[in-house]
Amino acid sequence: MVRLVALVLLVLAFLLPSSAAASSRQFSILQDDANLLGLTDKDPDAAMAEAKHLGVDMVRAFVTWSFAAPSPDSKTRPKAFDPGDPRSGYDWRLYDAFVRRARRHGLKVFLTLAPPIPRWASEEPSVCPHFTGGYPNLGKSCHWKPSPRAFGQFAKAVALRYRRSGRFGGVDLYSIYNEPNLEQYLYPQGRGPRAGRGPVDLGARRYRALWLAGWQSIATYDPPMRGKVLFGETSAISAPLDHLYAALCLDDRGRPFRGRLRRLQGCSPRPRRLPIGGVAIHPYAPSAAGSVFTRARTADSLTMAYLPRLHKLMARAARAGRIPAGRGVYVTEFGFQSKPPDSRRGLHPRAQARALNEAERLFAKDRRVRSFAQFELFDVPEGKHSDVFNTGLRYRNGRLKPSWRAFRMPLTVSRMSRGAVEVWGQVRPPKGPVRLTLTTVRRAGGPVVIARPRTNSSGYFRLVVRRRGARRLRFQTRWRARSGKLMTSRVATAGRRIQYLE
Repeated sequence: MVRLVALVLLVLAFLLPSSAAASSRQFSILQDDANLLGLTDKDPDAAMAEAKHLGVDMVRAFVTWSFAAPSPDSKTRPKAFDPGDPRSGYDWRLYDAFVRRARRHGLKVFLTLAPPIPRWASEEPSVCPHFTGGYPNLGKSCHWKPSPRAFGQFAKAVALRYRRSGRFGGVDLYSIYNEPNLEQYLYPQGRGPRAGRGPVDLGARRYRALWLAGWQSIATYDPPMRGKVLFGETSAISAPLDHLYAALCLDDRGRPFRGRLRRLQGCSPRPRRLPIGGVAIHPYAPSAAGSVFTRARTADSLTMAYLPRLHKLMARAARAGRIPAGRGVYVTEFGFQSKPPDSRRGLHPRAQARALNEAERLFAKDRRVRSFAQFELFDVPEGKHSDVFNTGLRYRNGRLKPSWRAFRMPLTVSRMSRGAVEVWGQVRPPKGPVRLTLTTVRRAGGPVVIARPRTNSSGYFRLVVRRRGARRLRFQTRWRARSGKLMTSRVATAGRRIQYLE
């Protein structure tokens, strides 16, 4: 019998041309505040070691304002407390340990300055705490009219605490706030009185002021980070594009606000260019389910298959002088829920693994996308609330999901023509080019080797297999680590070509 390898023609081997060139620059982010900060019964050091074993480049955590600040439930700020001085009453223990832990395991550090806020930091503290709408798991916390001035002082304290020249070795990336287009994190969003060409986006106006105050403090007190502060951190739903346009003093067609509307939006006749390091997004599909082929429900949502909408916004904003040209898009929070453990929504665990790989393939095709993120290592208990995300690579009890292996060694197979498929993947754990083995998995008998592609410096490879029946084959990649341990990808079969839907 003629060996399968003799029938396979490798037409296109790595490196990738044109639109796929960004994969050599795309890095991976893991966020799991509960476990990486040590807030659960899991060992945070073991969780950080696992992140390194999975090949993660950077770990992200929220520096939560109300957790770090003193007297967060008081209407008045403590008299002896200086909010710009990191030595004046803040509790940094969680974050100090997180940064040290990450450095010890050779991981980069990404901090997001995040709500909820101390009650005394609200411009109207008597309103706080307030119920956070449809998110009962957040309870009653303060998100009402955060003071940009107070937030700038908080950012100053963080920058001084973790500056590059300090004892913690610095931070590699910052971002400002979390999902400011959602009312449960920044309130009021309230569309104000109509004037000129549209309503007033109060949330966007306040976010712009918060971002500028935060950036100015970081740029002043940790100058090497002035170009590494991300803007946005928007949810995929609740009009993220409208929010970003308005925060940049532009209407939804990219035109400058004028007249009374401009004044109500707090924009000067010549708004300053925001020196953003990039735009951060959370492009989940609805309920963190679906796939790269899931269509958006509205024209202003920003799910994974619709990133060209953001590219258009950024190009318009650069032309209008609102942001620097050439800034990248950072996927900073992302994942897919599995069912189980979610009781109402999510994907079968094997479908979760496939969707995760397909999404990474989609982002890797886009040279403007600089990072890929995985939200959660472990699932969290649902308890009495069903709106928590169970997007982990492990179940709550520690058992591995199929997505754990899929994240460590991504693999996708896409139909190109009747007799050809694209095989794309990565060996995430090692740094630098490696040689791996691509096999087909038969239902009877052992695997058949069809190629030994070499990855690029980030571990990615791509090749095209042309053969009659290629679309029916089951593919798997294998790589043997220096320790001698054999690592394998999930078994992948051919699916639709992965590309943006708009």
